[in-house]
Amino acid sequence: MSRVLVDGFGSALDWLGEWLPRVLCLFALAAVVDAATTREDAFRAIGKQTKRFWIVVTALAALVSGLPSARYLGGGWASLAGVFGGLGFLLILAGLIATIVYYVDVRASLKQINGRRSWPKPRGGGGGPYGRR
Repeated sequence: MSRVLVDGFGSALDWLGEWLPRVLCLFALAAVVDAATTREDAFRAIGKQTKRFWIVVTALAALVSGLPSARYLGGGWASLAGVFGGLGFLLILAGLIATIVYYVDVRASLKQINGRRSWPKPRGGGGGPYGRR
């Protein structure tokens, strides 16, 4: 019974180690696109570094989190750790934190400045609790 549980847990960790970096890479790439499509003056208005800074930081985060998924490295967290040692995991963690900071702090402030609304777009309409106010 315990052997089955250990094997199942090992399989789950293997799956997580293979797919989580890919998801993190897509998350960071979306941040790169968002930063690249936002006006430069909006970044200056919120006072949270420059547009170029956030493009570089999120692009590096995408690169670092995408490295384990590269075929020549064999995929998974262990590959990056094998190439860079313990630094590999720390690089991925730093990239994740930088991307989260972009979404939670910078993008939220940019949305207030730009007036962007998140999906789904609100529909026009009359009064009532769900209409425009």
